[in-house]
Amino acid sequence: MGVPARDEVAHIIPCLAALDRAAEQVPAPVTIVVGANNCADDTAVVARAFAARWARIEVEEIALPVDRAHAGGARRHVMDRAAERAGIGGVVMTTDADSHVDVDWIAANLSEIAIGADAVAGVIAFDAAAREALPNLDHRADEWQLAALHARLEDLLDPRAHDPWPRHIWAWGASLAMTVETYRAVGGVPLIALAEDRALADAIERAGFRLRHSHAPVVFTSPRLTGRAPGGFADLIASHAANASPCDVALEPTRVLVQRLILRARLRREMNGDFPAYWATVEATSLRLRRQRLRPALLAQEVRLAERLIVSLKCRENRRHDRRADGVTA
Repeated sequence: MGVPARDEVAHIIPCLAALDRAAEQVPAPVTIVVGANNCADDTAVVARAFAARWARIEVEEIALPVDRAHAGGARRHVMDRAAERAGIGGVVMTTDADSHVDVDWIAANLSEIAIGADAVAGVIAFDAAAREALPNLDHRADEWQLAALHARLEDLLDPRAHDPWPRHIWAWGASLAMTVETYRAVGGVPLIALAEDRALADAIERAGFRLRHSHAPVVFTSPRLTGRAPGGFADLIASHAANASPCDVALEPTRVLVQRLILRARLRREMNGDFPAYWATVEATSLRLRRQRLRPALLAQEVRLAERLIVSLKCRENRRHDRRADGVTA
């Protein structure tokens, strides 16, 4: 388990306490590597003082060089260490120091891997206290709804056995898990300053590994609007509160998404094991599939379009099912 922590003296104990409770739920030994990187407070001292009952905790004080003193560098360091501790055949997970995992978070990740996933992206939520501290985000509710509808469209148009419905579209560093072999095969966490979590998830899929977008592993994050990593989750929530940003980069116009999914499904059927690398090239070079950012003003109409398409696709699926049933009966 890798937990990057920079100036997290106020959050590190709740984070470790939650991980320790989660470790109690699994029979395998759990080692938590805390990387207190470039800290100006007592994060490391406080973390070392925590008396874990079920997990082993290792705290490293590290001064990352300027070119690595960012989210990618910090997470890479702790996950590399965690992978070393887990060893061949093990599982490496990561969360954030300002978050606390649900009590069955470790077990839920291990369960998904046990039934065939190579990696698992969980979900991020706010507990009741965090919601109270947040500004009103009702004006961005359509964004979360559209994300769920896009996940459903993906399941209907390009289903994958290892990532069945219900699923989601996110990959956050606060809830990622993968086998050590998968982590090493993709070269670890990308050394980039922003969105290293999504880049890692993309690398896993490009390499042909099975990434599960599961609702089972849940992490509750802090309500702060000023984060340690510029452009991270705290900045996302702050921009939502100000209604000042485009929608999340994971979202795109629904019609473009549908084109992407139909083409991807067709190529997946036609290609052999080289499909992931081939698809990455298609996405990178196709003007028709170029990623476009949505503006909040367009969300309502995008939600309506996605809902209509889902109804149409489900009706078509039901008609096919009925025809097959009639054929068997006859």
